[in-house]
Amino acid sequence: MLTTQKAARHANLVESAVQGLVPAADIDHRVRHSWARCIETYALDPQAPKKATVVDRPELQARREQHGLLLSIARVELLSLRKRLHQNDFGIMLTDQDGVILHYVGDPGFASTAKRSGLREGAVWSERELGTNGMGTCIVEQRSVVIHQNEHFLAQNTELTCSATPIFDSQGRVVAALDISGSFNRAQTHTLALVEIAAQNIENRALLESCKRHYMLRFHRQQEFISTPGEGIVAFDDNGMIVGANRSALELLGAPDHRALCGQALESVFDTTLSTQMQLASRRAFRAAPLLARASQSKLWSAIQPPEREARSEQGRREHVELPAPPSCGPLATMEYGDPQMANNVRIVRRVIDRDIPVLLLGETGTGKGCFAKAIHAASRRADKPFVTVNCAAIPETLIESELFGYKAGAFTGATREGHPGRVVQANGGTLFLDEIGDMPLPLQVRLLSVIEDREVIPLGGSKAIPVDIRIISATHCDLLQQVRERRFREDLYYRLNGLSLRMPALRDRRDSRDLILNLIREESRDRGGAIDIDDAAMRRLLQSPWPGNIRQLRNVLRTLIAMSEGDCLTLADFDDEWLSGGTAGAASPAQSEAIALDLDGDDVLGEAEREALRRVLECCRWNVSAAAVQLHVSRKTLYRKMFRHGITRREGTITDGARSGSAGETPAVDAGVDGDPPAARARSRHTSVVD
Repeated sequence: MLTTQKAARHANLVESAVQGLVPAADIDHRVRHSWARCIETYALDPQAPKKATVVDRPELQARREQHGLLLSIARVELLSLRKRLHQNDFGIMLTDQDGVILHYVGDPGFASTAKRSGLREGAVWSERELGTNGMGTCIVEQRSVVIHQNEHFLAQNTELTCSATPIFDSQGRVVAALDISGSFNRAQTHTLALVEIAAQNIENRALLESCKRHYMLRFHRQQEFISTPGEGIVAFDDNGMIVGANRSALELLGAPDHRALCGQALESVFDTTLSTQMQLASRRAFRAAPLLARASQSKLWSAIQPPEREARSEQGRREHVELPAPPSCGPLATMEYGDPQMANNVRIVRRVIDRDIPVLLLGETGTGKGCFAKAIHAASRRADKPFVTVNCAAIPETLIESELFGYKAGAFTGATREGHPGRVVQANGGTLFLDEIGDMPLPLQVRLLSVIEDREVIPLGGSKAIPVDIRIISATHCDLLQQVRERRFREDLYYRLNGLSLRMPALRDRRDSRDLILNLIREESRDRGGAIDIDDAAMRRLLQSPWPGNIRQLRNVLRTLIAMSEGDCLTLADFDDEWLSGGTAGAASPAQSEAIALDLDGDDVLGEAEREALRRVLECCRWNVSAAAVQLHVSRKTLYRKMFRHGITRREGTITDGARSGSAGETPAVDAGVDGDPPAARARSRHTSVVD
């Protein structure tokens, strides 16, 4: 807590600096100017306690609606930003142009400081209200600032360190501010860099969305940097007049501000003609082409993005597009029953349901990512078109390219006589769902990026490109950002897939588990008329389980429970606790085999229950891998891969695969030469029998 003596010393420092009695080198000139404004213009007292003004709920809601598009984009970016911060005790805030906090994401360790400081949604953190601070001062200065502890004007805020940057619209007006505040001992230059990158991402996405009725020229000095956060974007209308630009465009073109571009003819900024760009746009092929900037004579690479057809249609059609879907009906309504995070996911998706924005679904195994993807498709205008799923973890690496992109007859040994169109072409007009995208091999990521950019695909052995119109939804349980840092996933592809990122909560964290269970019971008992109830004791037992396999595991247990029940009410008498740990020690039941097979085909991480079930099946088959694979309806190679991944090994006797056997204690995956696991992992398996 700040003592009266410390507050007085701080007030003396502020007043002395404003009067010029403190050496200029000791106080940043922007901070000194801000302190002067606080005294001379706002008549604030640095020593006097001041509570933050908080707008009422209706006004806060009105401000959020005014910034609806920006807020929906920023919420996703704030969650991503939170994961990147390695410090504790911080809060991330998005304000509007008046310094009113619209959205707050905070670390639990910072909660008491945030409450004491007045960092909450609805609080006004303008410079006029609370003096020099990150949010308010960056809005006034229209530039990034770090306000570190004693640089705050009010003594009560000197325990904070704030890193903030303004967010501009496509015409260069400040519309918001992004800030990270915390109890940091040193100024956070690294944190400021993260804030600036996040703000740049928000600005770019907001520009692409708000100007989608216009043509957009996207450019960079290097061809491969188009469609990355550092690209320049210029939006222009049918007459070739520039109506908007992002900050990277100013930097790449050497323009001092937005006024130097907005309102100018495209042909006066670039060495090109409007007709040339219109012709390139009509091809609907997002291909890079050389371009010259007139003023600087800089050589650039550019790609032209045409207006969305729906946005350029008649007014009546447009009004129909913008009508929100009823909150209580439609496929998306079955995705949540009161859980706040799932409700927020559904609410965000409804806003972009028919817009060409890629969706990335994150979450543990079995949390319902595939079901959510199907619901998005079913709720969109593409509902009557194909929904095609590609499980990047289930298809062998040697086959995934031909499965995804197709092949011509005779393209390779074993190719069918008539060829294969590929999943991308099969999804034409509809939705392509890329499940477990984090497991896609790097070489194929390059081809996928090309398909997304060009909207066309060339099958193996073919020479003619096939145009496709697809919406991309992808899902993974991996940390893709970490894979990007480790160079196991392409950064450019990550940013193309991550148009909208949604996290699916684990079943143990959902607040609507009871209603979810009741709905699953109704679904699984349809063949019995759907009139199955469950008593309180059985419900409590289900609610108490941690569900490592999440909704998938819950569904399989309920399916078995309903099949075993003789009456119209599920009770504990029908329930077997061993279902929660993978089944009995004998042969796997049909439900258990199906659960294991589903996970073996599609997921990299299984819960303890699935691991034990797999071990029991192997024991039942006397560790004959071929027999176990037949019982589980999976390939022997897949079973070996999963045994290695879960560290399953038999220390005594032998492990048999029907063709050769390993010595006692040998890790089966090494003996089988499993594909897809890195050499380092295979090397480690020689020294340990448990790999998680």
